[in-house]
Amino acid sequence: MKLLLLALLAINSVHCSTSMVYVCGSPTATKYHLSPSCRGLSNCNYRIVAISLDSARESNKTLCKWER
Repeated sequence: MKLLLLALLAINSVHCSTSMVYVCGSPTATKYHLSPSCRGLSNCNYRIVAISLDSARESNKTLCKWER
């Protein structure tokens, strides 16, 4: 039983970490990034914010061209 709980916890933590993306805090930002060190974020003059992938898509943000 403990092994099953640990396995479920591990799967859940992997799922959560892959569903977070990074965006520039600018009100005009249109892209999301899979890594906070993405080349596409180098021009961000605002702070870099971690948000959920669902939230980024709901805001009509698209994946950065450097990460395709």
